[in-house]
Amino acid sequence: MALWLVVALVVGGAAGSLSAAGWQEFVKSPADALRMAARGSTPIARDPGEADEYVLCAATEEAKAACAEASKDCREELEKLRGDRLAAIDLDIRVGGRAGNDYPCECRLEGEDYQPRRFACTPFTWNAAGSCNKPLYFEDWALERYGHSHGPLADPFISAAHFFVTLPVLPYKMGVELPWECVYPLGYYRPGSCAPWTVPAVPISLRGLAVEAATITGIVFVVP
Repeated sequence: MALWLVVALVVGGAAGSLSAAGWQEFVKSPADALRMAARGSTPIARDPGEADEYVLCAATEEAKAACAEASKDCREELEKLRGDRLAAIDLDIRVGGRAGNDYPCECRLEGEDYQPRRFACTPFTWNAAGSCNKPLYFEDWALERYGHSHGPLADPFISAAHFFVTLPVLPYKMGVELPWECVYPLGYYRPGSCAPWTVPAVPISLRGLAVEAATITGIVFVVP
């Protein structure tokens, strides 16, 4: 039994060697390999009169034809891309077509009386902030609160004049509003409101007159 197995292996190896040798003998060019793959695994003898250059030229022509077709498609896509301009975008959002076919039919509510919703009445009132500050004796409220400016060139001189005019009457203003009193923003226009140009009235105060007179008398007696 072992002898027969050895004989079978030797015969099979020889047949395989002959088959491999036959493959190398018949397949001499890529065209032979392609014809063999198309018809089966059996090698096909090449015609001695057939030239390899013809097969190669045929393959080259097929490649050129494929590349030409691909180049044509590429040019068409490039032309579409170049023609896609921003001005060509349509911003019209109106619904087109036929009602019932392209979009649902409109069901209008007609002949109905409008009934507003009955919301509860909500009162709204504005309360001034509870913030306060000590008296600002040198405040130019027309400029600082409402932005009433006389121009970038005149504002510095007007502010300086306001300071030097307020300085002699400072005791009177301190008598009108004592330094330890709190001043609330009530009476001023709200921020953002259109405040008109106004001329403030001079406050009349007996206490202010008394403080001013006492200050002047003291200065007369102190300064020689």
